[in-house]
Amino acid sequence: MLMKTLLVPVDFTAASENAVNFAAEWSRKYLYERIILLRSLYTSMYEGVIMSGEFSNVDQDFLNHSRMQEREQLNELCKRLDKKTGPGITVQTALTELPLVRSVIEVIREEQPVMVLLGSSRENSNNESLVAGNVISIAKISPVRVLIVPGHYVYEPIKNVLVPCDFNAVESLNKVNTLHASVQWRDVQLMVLNVDAKHRHLNPDEKFKAAEAGLHGYLKNFQHQIYYVEDKNVINGILGFTRSNKVELLFALPGKYSFLYTLTHKSISEALYRNTKIPVMILK
Repeated sequence: MLMKTLLVPVDFTAASENAVNFAAEWSRKYLYERIILLRSLYTSMYEGVIMSGEFSNVDQDFLNHSRMQEREQLNELCKRLDKKTGPGITVQTALTELPLVRSVIEVIREEQPVMVLLGSSRENSNNESLVAGNVISIAKISPVRVLIVPGHYVYEPIKNVLVPCDFNAVESLNKVNTLHASVQWRDVQLMVLNVDAKHRHLNPDEKFKAAEAGLHGYLKNFQHQIYYVEDKNVINGILGFTRSNKVELLFALPGKYSFLYTLTHKSISEALYRNTKIPVMILK
């Protein structure tokens, strides 16, 4: 039987370290059996060149020494995480020479984790944080759900989950039911948010009523309530709701009309995961 596994790509930045600390708490709460810390040692063709009086190849011994230091850092991180998680959770490391996104896909294929946890950061540029710079790419291509944790977010028990939902894609809520098998999710309150700039909820037609009824049907196994905001901008409406309500997690649903589509297909909405102060879980 496969172990319930969490995959955590790391790059030793502050955001990455915070993600590892979050992973320890999350794994205990949701009964994970294994955490894999993934480090990509991939270097581009230009990283083998240094600037001096003229371009010269970096000595192979220097590169080998750098890789050895990376391995030592990863092993130390593994030991620290093992102490945090305690008995019952196995902590392992994975080193690869492949680019990060490809490394993640390969480890998912071989180890079959149920989720990938990524640390994001508003402060770090893509060059400074390998993981944060690849959040969108990993979220878009991963076949398993992805949890994005803001760089300074400290773990809190999940009591209220925000679920942005377009009523043209209510069927995407079926993805939430994959979590029902875990008893830890059954007491969570789902706050289903519809950004309704046309104020249809004030005078609903039959189609709108049918969508509401379908929503309740999909979420019958969870405590849930529907909320409406009338912002003309979906992203602003979601962010505004998270600021004015107590929420510990945001679900992003798949589908053409969903928040996930906006997140992965429009560059301007990359600002959402960078600006939200709570973790975002992208369901698959």
